[in-house]
Amino acid sequence: MRSVESILNQSDIEYIFTLQEVQTAKNKLDTFKNGNVYFTIKITESIRANLQSRFGLSFTDISTVPMRWIKGDIAPHIDNGSTKFENTYLVYLNDSLGQFLIDNNSYPITQNTGFVFDEGIYHSTVNTGTEPRLLIGPMNEFADPVGISVIYYYPSEADALANTNELTNYGNYVIQPVSGNLFWRIASNSTGPSSQSIVYTAGNTLVGNGLTQIYYIYPSAVCFLEGTTILCNIDGNEKYVPVEKLTNNTLVKTSLNGFKKVVALGKGEIINPDNDERIEERLYKCSTKKYPLLKTDLYITGCHSILEFPISEKQKEDIIKHLGKLYVTDKKYRLMACLDERSEPWNSKGTYTIYHFALENDDDKQNYGVYANGGLLVETCSIRTLLKRSNMTIL
Repeated sequence: MRSVESILNQSDIEYIFTLQEVQTAKNKLDTFKNGNVYFTIKITESIRANLQSRFGLSFTDISTVPMRWIKGDIAPHIDNGSTKFENTYLVYLNDSLGQFLIDNNSYPITQNTGFVFDEGIYHSTVNTGTEPRLLIGPMNEFADPVGISVIYYYPSEADALANTNELTNYGNYVIQPVSGNLFWRIASNSTGPSSQSIVYTAGNTLVGNGLTQIYYIYPSAVCFLEGTTILCNIDGNEKYVPVEKLTNNTLVKTSLNGFKKVVALGKGEIINPDNDERIEERLYKCSTKKYPLLKTDLYITGCHSILEFPISEKQKEDIIKHLGKLYVTDKKYRLMACLDERSEPWNSKGTYTIYHFALENDDDKQNYGVYANGGLLVETCSIRTLLKRSNMTIL
């Protein structure tokens, strides 16, 4: 490992900071509490010559270099890339608090200082505060980007696509339970190869092999198929009402808390496959034969939980494997339809309308148990999840 001072001319640095792509990336970073924004710039002949001479590289045919704005500390990691490489090269373009740690040594983060180190060496930053820092690189000897791969978490699909209102990010490909959300979908601006057509559960690992594999993800909600009936109080009488007919202030019967008013309603669509794969992002059939409390067959998404107590040890193991721990609503376990051996993947291919609702609660993170299609106890959505994280159209 070696450090190299005065990589660029001062005019080179000033030129880089005036570029529109640098400012655009900086504006994105300003919306993050901590994180990274990756982009590239075209280099001048002066920048190319200085990188070649100071780093001892051959950049004759290179016209662009990878850049990165960073805010916050970077955890210890080994750089990865899309192809095999020998060294990592980076240049800090502004001063920053904190230190760059590598190979049991600590270095200040100062403008126009570069570092070269072997692939496979752990490195990190500490005590860098909240002021952004701009880097050329990290890159390899071919000017290809390398570095730590992350997943960015957002409260909605719109935010994921626009890189706004980031919740957090992590330097590995394992889905985390962020802000109470356990189920996530991948936005279309992601560069990783994992499927964007399914829902991922906390604990799942996405496919990735380096800096170029970046995921922007947003929560997925649980839902009822159109036509599902919910037990309500209508003019003083208990009555099952189709979920699409619920309105704000409809009184819905809960398992432990009497009748509660509907305060939010959501509507969306799901593309259902014509196979028997037990994935989350599809509809499942809960038949009257398998669920005696039902009067008619119930169709819900794979993430939607039936409330049960007790459950089998295998079911507990399956839930923990998918979610990391057991969850309880109204003193009963949440057993997702996709994990309940009684449910059947509904192999009716097509696009279907789905609904969900949230009931009044002083704690907007809490949900209830309610009765569907004649008496099966299932979960509702919390107010926060439906309004801020479901990506459904709020009615």
